[in-house]
Amino acid sequence: MAQNTIPLPPHRFIPAQDNEPDADAGGARNHFLINRQSAVPLHIQLKEQVRYAIMSGVYEPGSTLPSIRELTAQLGIHRNTVHRVYLELQASGLLISRPGKGVFVNESLSEVVSTRELDQVDALIERFFKEANNLGINPVTLGRLVGQRAPSYDSHKPIVAFVECTDHQSKERARDLTESFGITVQHLLLEDLQHSPKTLPKHVKHLITSIFHYDEVLDVVHSGDRKVHPITYDLHPATRKLLRELEPGTRLGFICHDANTEEVIGREVAQRAPEGVFIGCANLEAPELALKLIDEVNAVILTEPAAEFCIKHCTPEHRLMELHFALNPASLDKVTRSVLFQP
Repeated sequence: MAQNTIPLPPHRFIPAQDNEPDADAGGARNHFLINRQSAVPLHIQLKEQVRYAIMSGVYEPGSTLPSIRELTAQLGIHRNTVHRVYLELQASGLLISRPGKGVFVNESLSEVVSTRELDQVDALIERFFKEANNLGINPVTLGRLVGQRAPSYDSHKPIVAFVECTDHQSKERARDLTESFGITVQHLLLEDLQHSPKTLPKHVKHLITSIFHYDEVLDVVHSGDRKVHPITYDLHPATRKLLRELEPGTRLGFICHDANTEEVIGREVAQRAPEGVFIGCANLEAPELALKLIDEVNAVILTEPAAEFCIKHCTPEHRLMELHFALNPASLDKVTRSVLFQP
């Protein structure tokens, strides 16, 4: 069912005063208000306010949002309500989560140029369109050709893409690899490649993917001049710390997207959790078992692809925690040598 946009009343935001603590100084600015008499659900009220604050420039690209703990204390609402809002805005691309650091406005929102630069680019594009038209090439085809060639403009660098099963994970791991390699790593969805192998850009010579999807990517890539590199994940240190600090009496369940992740990561979650806390794990390939597990636990640690399912079926009494991955250092080192020194 389509969700209507909630109109913003004039009093929704309270401007921060000069003597108010800055969010970076340990206190969240009071930009949000909750109306408990409204028929609009609390999470929708907060979600629309956060969206408006981002789009209106209150929170600029790259800036930190208040933590779940800060907003819970400030607004007097359940922590799962705030967590749900942040998860949904991450899924929409407005926010990104960096384990151990916080939740940030997506920096890609700042990919703009000055008015002068934009005018110059417009003139350049107009000239190219006219010249291409004289050659019988329409603008859509020209745009596609430019998009294919742009990543390989610097021929001295290897052209690399990371493939995953979800958009969120693909972008996150591609960003991690970009920081590690010092070159831009593109992100691709496994489902897109499987449905249409021709969508794989010709200039990409190195494909990196998780060990879970290595065989699937190999099935898509038939060209001998392309190399596929498997890489393994570890639980992120922030997730390991979260598991260690679970209180006695917690009944923890792990829910993920697929059976492979359940088998490998579920085992590690069980090992990291305090004795007697871990109840079991389930995946969305068998949703009836996941629903049964939710009924048996009071805390759920979940992977991003399982977030929507868990938000829908968990109650406010459930504690929801998102599991984060980090690239295994030894595996990353091996892939780095293969990609950067054997381009």
